[in-house]
Amino acid sequence: MSTRQQLLKARCAKLRTVISRLNSKALTERQRQVAELRTTGLSLQEIGSRLGITGERVRQVEARLRSRARLKRDV
Repeated sequence: MSTRQQLLKARCAKLRTVISRLNSKALTERQRQVAELRTTGLSLQEIGSRLGITGERVRQVEARLRSRARLKRDV
């Protein structure tokens, strides 16, 4: 497995942990889609292609998910 694949796998595992802290009913449909695809190991660009959005937009959605999880943990 290449270094890039290992990093992606580790990032996806961390995202699974983040998502587990959130109530899936509180997520938007797009956030759920991105989260599901991201945890399968797809890159930002691959997810963007599947959903018809840019890789940058996928990154923004993922960042918002992480932020929400941190806020919930701190409360």
